[in-house]
Amino acid sequence: MARLRQQRGGKYVARIRKWDGFREKELKSVPLETDSELEAEIRLEHVNKMEKYIKAGNEIIFPWQNKDGTLKIKKHTLKEMVSEYLDYLDANGRKTTTIERAKYCLNNFMKSSGINIPIDDINTDKIEFFKRYFKGNLTDNGININLTRIKAFLNWCFEVKEVIARAPRVTKIKVPVKVPSYCTENNLAEILKLDWLDTFYKDVFRMYWETGVRLREPFNGRIDRGWLIVDASHSKTGIERVINLKTYHVDTIEEIQKRAIESKSMFKTKTDHYSRIFKKAAVAIGRQKLSLQNLRDTYALMRYLETRDLYLVSKELGHSSVKVTEKYAMFDLRRLELDFPSLASEYSNTNINNTGFRDTVFGIQLTKPTVFSSRI
Repeated sequence: MARLRQQRGGKYVARIRKWDGFREKELKSVPLETDSELEAEIRLEHVNKMEKYIKAGNEIIFPWQNKDGTLKIKKHTLKEMVSEYLDYLDANGRKTTTIERAKYCLNNFMKSSGINIPIDDINTDKIEFFKRYFKGNLTDNGININLTRIKAFLNWCFEVKEVIARAPRVTKIKVPVKVPSYCTENNLAEILKLDWLDTFYKDVFRMYWETGVRLREPFNGRIDRGWLIVDASHSKTGIERVINLKTYHVDTIEEIQKRAIESKSMFKTKTDHYSRIFKKAAVAIGRQKLSLQNLRDTYALMRYLETRDLYLVSKELGHSSVKVTEKYAMFDLRRLELDFPSLASEYSNTNINNTGFRDTVFGIQLTKPTVFSSRI
């Protein structure tokens, strides 16, 4: 029950308190706009009748608070709650990229639902309409990515803000499981033989497939005695990532970082430049659908074939859970052995180096050139 309190100046307020699990904490103070105790007691009864709705997050405008002299309920809009949710993510230490993704997905949700729709009017029908609204404009996987963010937002509205009675059910679109693409041993050798591809880029691509680093980790990481350290603030999982490097990997990453510093382009442009060069190389060898990300997939599959240890591969990739890595176990080992015969032939009689591939793989010359060209 709300309690009366007389403020300085003589006017009364109704104090609504709520148990937070440890103690009662003031949730809201409702001005009663009177200095008469009797009138305050009468108005307090009005507040107590609406207390459960106020605790549920509704904003009640009482008769003495508006010219009409009637009771009104001001409902929270979707736009208001999205704005508050993004502020909540920022205040709780979420990365800028995480907030930007949430903002993009929730903006899409507001496009389909309307920005001024009351938050408690969001139901399963609105979720299903969102799917139909973006069908054809986004891939099914793209819609599912949006639904993940929308679900997190609605759960926050229910569990943290308590502005909705329950979070509506969010059902993702069922899509076929897509196995990762990868470069075969022959593909990797063909890329290294491309006459037009500068030696520097060959070393860059080799570094990606031999270390399994993500696209931007060589740009954001720092070299420490043969290790690439990616701080938690730049790590996708929010956990510091440590990648073992060979000497020639160190040289390549230092050159990447040097060129990035010298370039006047935006950071995204600098990093995407390498993706575009790799795409050109992939097209040249007849693998048009390959992307630079697939070099990381190639590393994962080669390490899985070489070690047969999914947990080790998960750790080396910096995955938050081995469940994320399980997609690499979907491949038939016999097929991988055909695509990577050098690894397959040595699996049973070679001491496995858990921090990188043997220097003899593919018989590639390891000498690092001292002069680079074709700067960004």
